[in-house]
Amino acid sequence: MKTSSLIRLFMPLLLAFTVSSCVVYHPHNVDSPLLHQRGQLQLDGSLSLSAPFFAAPAVNATASYAPLNHLGVQAAASLTSPHYYYFQGAAGTWFTSGNFVAEGYLGYGYGRSLIDSASTSLTHNYQVDGNYDLYFGQINLGLADLANGHIDMGLGLKGGYLTPNFKQTEFLADGLTQEASSYADPSFLIQPQLMFRFGFSKLKFSFNLGYTYLTQWAFDNNYFNYDRLSLSAGVSYRF
Repeated sequence: MKTSSLIRLFMPLLLAFTVSSCVVYHPHNVDSPLLHQRGQLQLDGSLSLSAPFFAAPAVNATASYAPLNHLGVQAAASLTSPHYYYFQGAAGTWFTSGNFVAEGYLGYGYGRSLIDSASTSLTHNYQVDGNYDLYFGQINLGLADLANGHIDMGLGLKGGYLTPNFKQTEFLADGLTQEASSYADPSFLIQPQLMFRFGFSKLKFSFNLGYTYLTQWAFDNNYFNYDRLSLSAGVSYRF
């Protein structure tokens, strides 16, 4: 294959990762374990991609447990890089009627982002550094153990209050630095998600498709932007 053909083939990917440097927040999975019996422990692991700015892939892990009837607890983490991560904890309740499962959780999440990017002017670089807190509630509705235990499916809805604390620093050509802008406006988060799992009674393959909307963040902000769509694929194991 000619060099020019290779460049045309991989240029969209290179541009995607170049643009991703401007993304300080990307969607995190709405965890939908569909707990439905006392003592149930479920572990989930996945790899997720997001758009339209195509932040780098994230590795996600979730543990969900039902220590008592109608009581559920969760812990989750998402890692994009050592300086780009998120974790959360939640507790709530669940109810069942046949194969139908309804869950409700309240929780807290914390995220960190540190991004360096070259400016298009080629005269200076900038760095975006900061963190955010998320106080959220979540409702999951779904069907568990369909087709003799081989299929789960559901809809999750996560809503919360997100408080960011980001700053963008410019590194000038003469070696000086200046803080160009900061972002600390709180925002409400709305995140619906579809979930589908299939496989065996304990081990299943999982897929999630979600959408994220932040009420106050400017969608066209060059430095403090976020991805809206997310798609993840992984495995789930139930003990």
